[in-house]
Amino acid sequence: MIVSLFDSRHEPVFLNEGAYHSELVLQKMEALQSVVSSRDLERLERDIALTRSGIAGEKRVAFELKNAHYPLVFLHDLNLEHEGNSAQIDFLVISPCNAFVLECKNLVGDIEIQRDGTFVRTFGTGSRRRREAIYSPVTQNTRHVELMKAIIRAENCKLLSRLFGATLDNYFRSLVVLANDKAVISMRNAPNDVRAQVIRCDQLVERIKELDRANREANGRESFAQMQRNAQGWLKRSAPVSVDLAGKYAIATAQDGAKLTEVQGVREAVNQDPSPKPSAQAGASAAVPSSPVAQTRDAAPICPVCGSPMQLRTARYGAHKGEKFWGCSTYWTTRCPGIVTL
Repeated sequence: MIVSLFDSRHEPVFLNEGAYHSELVLQKMEALQSVVSSRDLERLERDIALTRSGIAGEKRVAFELKNAHYPLVFLHDLNLEHEGNSAQIDFLVISPCNAFVLECKNLVGDIEIQRDGTFVRTFGTGSRRRREAIYSPVTQNTRHVELMKAIIRAENCKLLSRLFGATLDNYFRSLVVLANDKAVISMRNAPNDVRAQVIRCDQLVERIKELDRANREANGRESFAQMQRNAQGWLKRSAPVSVDLAGKYAIATAQDGAKLTEVQGVREAVNQDPSPKPSAQAGASAAVPSSPVAQTRDAAPICPVCGSPMQLRTARYGAHKGEKFWGCSTYWTTRCPGIVTL
């Protein structure tokens, strides 16, 4: 008789199921379709399509995890901030022996990973078939993992004291999950470390089990109750998400009185941001870096990376806890890394 290494009495727990931030963003984007300018409508519709695709991919990943028949506690849409840096984590999965940070990609087309780790996507049909390099999701997710490690270190490794001697590098595992079943993936020439992190959605649960078996002796095994406490701890660290869609698509430039009233109503529904908003006077008097930074008419800086309006935020962890800084308002839709310090 084969005896499992782990207690199978506990089924997976989706700790924040039903709180899909991306679905709320999608609803708000759809509400803007009737009020954006014709210049911005095409970009908005393209972003809506990408958001829908991302939601579909995330739900495929959630389905696999919920039906794992294996003790897991997982969360999605974590917004972590530390010392002026941010990370939007698609899924955090706590298993008996590891914490898996998942980056979900629902890419269309054929995906090739080259010898240097570059991701190349080929899509389209016939003469319209295109080939393009895309930003490496492995690099992106590695940064997420590093930020989580920094948070743990800043908290004096309180979490690690409960991990039976596990090291940060051995405990946190980065996985890039390709959720589109129809995509053709070629990893023949990919570096070994990249190949180990990229998997199809239907391979996810088996990879988690495989890595748990490999790390059981080094990391030890947590109880299901402790796994839940660990996941709750990360959920408490997650900061509120702020998305200025109205600012991104410049709908406040409408001049018609009736339409402007409608636009302002949409802005109120779209920009439900719990973070403090600087007044024009306060923004104008705020210190900015010595290099010139463009400003909006409300005196908020313009993002130096993408040109979108910025929002005032507060660092929640680390040496700069409590300090304010300007972050790009489009980060949660475009992941723009623009930051301006006060």
